[in-house]
Amino acid sequence: MLLGLDLKTWLGFTILGAIVSTLGSLFGVVLKDYCFTRSFERWRQRQTLEQLYQKFRDPLLLSARELASRTAEVIDHFPTVYLNERVLASRPETQVANNIDDPYFKRYKLVSTAYRLSAFMAWVELYRQELTFLHSGNNAHATELERAVGRIRSDLADGQLNNANDWDKWKDKLIFREELRAIGESLIETRGATRTVIGYGRYCEQLETTTPNAVQRWSPVVLNFFLELQTNGKDFRQTRLKRLLVHLVELMRLIDPNSTEPYLEKACAELRSEVK
Repeated sequence: MLLGLDLKTWLGFTILGAIVSTLGSLFGVVLKDYCFTRSFERWRQRQTLEQLYQKFRDPLLLSARELASRTAEVIDHFPTVYLNERVLASRPETQVANNIDDPYFKRYKLVSTAYRLSAFMAWVELYRQELTFLHSGNNAHATELERAVGRIRSDLADGQLNNANDWDKWKDKLIFREELRAIGESLIETRGATRTVIGYGRYCEQLETTTPNAVQRWSPVVLNFFLELQTNGKDFRQTRLKRLLVHLVELMRLIDPNSTEPYLEKACAELRSEVK
């Protein structure tokens, strides 16, 4: 007997203490190896997502601005004098006059229009590829950007946007979602250890060379969307371009609230009620 307790009782307390100690140790291991590790992994993923967003925000913003500027111009001068098959087939060597009727200038406007859309989709695709194994829901910037890009894809790819009763009598062209990705992929190149988007000069070289390449393969899909716009009031591509402009401006505003020029903001405000 010790302190009024027999040996059996003391042994029971000892065993109980050992059990409590063991359970405490196990709980500590679980807390450290599971909870803390998972929390750290989530923090690290959020940091990676934020770094990716910061890495791509400037090129996405610049390419969106250039595409928005050209889209606004096409809308203002719809259907334009340069988005047609005749200009595409022309091969003027030099500019002769400083006006929109110059053949060289018109072909530049056509090719650069295709390039601006392709380059924007290339930056989107490059960002998407680096985001593939990350959960974008862990970062507010990534989630909002994904939604904004989704609306732009919808403007170009969704066939059910036209809700007119005689929709089947309208002219319309689409660029499907996988095609948008392929167009973007065709402009991505590797420079050393860096993957980036080819510039306008390289794009023109790929377009004109006799050697088959990805740019040549997918540029007709882009051109098919833009060429031979019609003025009869039933070319739904005009509505698609209006939607595209609104959503490009919204994307720019999302990336940088002070990044949009006043004329783009004005155009967006005027068109927003039409595209809802």
